[in-house]
Amino acid sequence: MLEWSWAAWFVSVVAVAASGLVAALEGNWRRRAGLDIGFGNHGGMWGDTVLLPVANAVIVPWMDWGWWLLAPVAVAGVTSVALHAAWHGASSHGVRDHMWPTRPTGRWARDLSRAGWCHVAYVTGELGLLLAYAVTPVPLPVVVLVTVILTLHVPLGLLHPAWFATGGIRVAGTRLMAGALAALWAVTGWKIL
Repeated sequence: MLEWSWAAWFVSVVAVAASGLVAALEGNWRRRAGLDIGFGNHGGMWGDTVLLPVANAVIVPWMDWGWWLLAPVAVAGVTSVALHAAWHGASSHGVRDHMWPTRPTGRWARDLSRAGWCHVAYVTGELGLLLAYAVTPVPLPVVVLVTVILTLHVPLGLLHPAWFATGGIRVAGTRLMAGALAALWAVTGWKIL
């Protein structure tokens, strides 16, 4: 039987819902003229809302809370910034979504919406938890469930948005997906052994 943290599930859902509310207040909830994909159309945001809270709820009961968690959160923060910079592509041209509804400067941080900054923070927290999970002993059912959830979430978050916005798949998304899945399955193999 899996242990479950309702608090972790609730905080996870509320964090994504708050980001969605900010996107809605900015007028970027759904696709519209000038916005290729809104928050509500983005598969990754739905994965963040439905899938990742389940993973978080089964991971958190096994966490050994302490100062050591600052290291994975710091690594996650740097990684989140790098990922968002890469997703932006340092261009004034590109997909306009709830994170970058306009790209007037061609600079990722200046063009990032408030909802986008919420997503940078969310990814930092989520990735920090997942990095801590990678080095935390957990029972096999937790490893299996987290692996299944992340194996579903990664393609949903990386392939669906480009397909929805453009009708095609971006090569950068497939490369990032392949790397993320390889890392996930390597961690899974290490945890199972």
